[in-house]
Order: sequence, then structure tokens, then C-alpha cells
Amino acid sequence: MRNADRNVVKNAQKLTSDTELEIDFGNRTISDQNFSRIVALPKTALMNCGNPVKVNVKLIQEGDAKYIKLTPIEYQSLDGI
Repeated sequence: MRNADRNVVKNAQKLTSDTELEIDFGNRTISDQNFSRIVALPKTALMNCGNPVKVNVKLIQEGDAKYIKLTPIEYQSLDGI
């Protein structure tokens, strides 16, 4: 069953424009932790973004559609300080 799930995610790619590729990582559960909500992201999604340590989170509203946009933040070394 697990391999079947991977194949669905692996093949769930869609071109939304000439420069934008959308990859569907499936439905995710939102867990409670104290006063926060946690969503687990697949390692593949993070590796495709360069394995970021931090992301910028934005709520996007386009007409009736609402979604959360995660943008990786580049890691800046503090060695030179």
C-alpha cells in the first residue's frame, strides 16, 4: 500500500504555466501541539527546495480560493561575524 501512495505522489505533477510546475504531495493531517498547529512535510518536498531550515509562510487569497504558501529562506552562515 505504501508504494502505491508513493507512485501517486510521484506522478502527481501538473504544469500550471510555462514556468510553474505544481507537485501534489497529497493530503496532510494538521496536528495540535500546545497553542500551535503542525503540518508534516515530506522529505522529498524539502529536498526539492534545497533542504531549508526556515521557510516564510504566507496566506494567499485569490477570489474564493485560499492557500498557504511556503517559501524557503536561504541559510546565512554566521562564521564571518
